[in-house]
Amino acid sequence: MIVLGAFNVGFCIMLVPQYVVAQFDNGLVALGIIMSAWTAGPLIGPLMSKYIDQFGSPRYWISSLLLINSLLAFSVQFCTTIPLLFMNLLAQGLIYAVGYSILNLLIVRRFEESEWHGRTGMLIAAFIIGEVIGFGIAGRITDPVAGIAFGGYMMLASSALALVLVPSFQFIVRKNPADYRESHRVSKLLCSPFGIMAVGWGLLCFAAQILFLPFPVLMREVFLIDPELSSSVVSISGIIALTFYPIVGKLTERFGADNVLINASAVKTMVFIILSYCALNYVPSLAVVVLAMIFINRCTWPFMMASSQIQAAQLSNGCAKSMALTVFMAIAGIGNFMSGVVNSVVTATWGMEFVPTVAAVTGSIGVVLLVGNKYREYRYDNHIEQQKHYP
Repeated sequence: MIVLGAFNVGFCIMLVPQYVVAQFDNGLVALGIIMSAWTAGPLIGPLMSKYIDQFGSPRYWISSLLLINSLLAFSVQFCTTIPLLFMNLLAQGLIYAVGYSILNLLIVRRFEESEWHGRTGMLIAAFIIGEVIGFGIAGRITDPVAGIAFGGYMMLASSALALVLVPSFQFIVRKNPADYRESHRVSKLLCSPFGIMAVGWGLLCFAAQILFLPFPVLMREVFLIDPELSSSVVSISGIIALTFYPIVGKLTERFGADNVLINASAVKTMVFIILSYCALNYVPSLAVVVLAMIFINRCTWPFMMASSQIQAAQLSNGCAKSMALTVFMAIAGIGNFMSGVVNSVVTATWGMEFVPTVAAVTGSIGVVLLVGNKYREYRYDNHIEQQKHYP
């Protein structure tokens, strides 16, 4: 997960946008659409889950994914047209989604629910460590093509190491027939509180990604902040965010995953609102405020990512938890993918300085849905209790 976080996620976010702007005449407009391909991986991820169930072990899956990812990184420099680069990033996004799914499903299927909190936090911590490494290195690379190729060499070496270091065992527990039948009742799942929560989360993912996908270019073009400085802030905040992981599980256990998710999402949305004001009224003295908001934004992710996955599993109810999590990832993937498309539309229509405003509006709607869903659950629980006491 550290390698994927560093050389798939970190390098893609920091180096590919700079490559796009340098390679294509309409790079600023095309940037969102091209980067949306990388976010589409979770949309295809659920289709891959049945193959993960049936074939191979973690050793061969992880090694193969890293090998293919290295080849894709080497080939970026030969993707001189938008369709070619789009397909390349689509494949890299799929590799990230499948790799994350393997580890996430491993937690859900092999351990009791009481252990999800801590183990999910550890998984996300490993991912953030990788991102910190990736952003720290990529922010100091001036040639995007050379940097992406360097990431390819690192993933190639990691692919070989995975054959030695990753345990070889059949890690997926087979579903029983009841789970198999329930896993196909997706429409019922989406109409439950799970669906409302997932849509709210998808909108928050949209808001975050519409700012994150063009991150180095947005910082440079709108806020006049060099990629080296912006990447340093992301890396430092990522390191500090790691210290939160030991307490995330305790907070979700004590206050509930829904409350942790709502509060962290509200803070993130406030960050978007402040960034929107800065973008539309920018003066150089606001650079400190922008960097502070980037720092705070990064620190909210440990709480949001862990609590959202735990709540998704808790709200799955009659549906198999593995299918519920893949549906949850797919909805987030829709939000991530649409963020890239909308980014290009907003940039072409109004200019990149309006992108934070779209993030602020969408994030606010997402928080409203999360709060409304909690209120709905509260009323439902009270209704059940009343029926018990007054049949």
